[in-house]
Amino acid sequence: GGVLREVMKHPGVKSAILCDIDAVVIEQSKVHLKHLACGFDEPRAEHLVGDGLAFLKEKTASYDVIIVDSSDPDGPAGNLFGEEFYKIVHKALKPGGVTCSQGECMWLHLGLIKSMMGCCRNMFANVEYAYTCIPTYPSGQIGFLLCAKDATTCFSKPLREPSDAQQDGFKYYSKAIHKAAFVLPEFARKELGVANAE
Repeated sequence: GGVLREVMKHPGVKSAILCDIDAVVIEQSKVHLKHLACGFDEPRAEHLVGDGLAFLKEKTASYDVIIVDSSDPDGPAGNLFGEEFYKIVHKALKPGGVTCSQGECMWLHLGLIKSMMGCCRNMFANVEYAYTCIPTYPSGQIGFLLCAKDATTCFSKPLREPSDAQQDGFKYYSKAIHKAAFVLPEFARKELGVANAE
């Protein structure tokens, strides 16, 4: 529910659907992770229990944004990291739509990231990679694979800035850290074939 909580902080979001394959995860989050699960109580949010892949297969040009917060590609979530999955996501997005997926760790999974970006470049007009620091993840880092149907989408530049009051309440995010998330170390930048954000 943590991603849903963050999405619901944006007043411009008219509605959001969270689809999780495991009802127990949702219920236990509400009991033990109340600070993360508060997004479930938001009236604009709907949550479904089921296979997210099967759910998206039925959709065509239905969503502005699709966020995929999956587990790692080893195991049951493996089908959320390949070309067929991204074709389904592409079809489910409206024109101009964007998607953000769990992008693994550049220190440990650079080959997988390169492969994912390669298959996405075959169908999306813009594909970028960003990362953030999270101490509980392997190597203390996790990435985001960002794809847009519109070539003019620039993920590294925030579309709007938080008010001073909002910024004072943030523990991590700032306009500068947003931009910095797209500046990759040289080994990763070269391997992934990306230009660093300016």
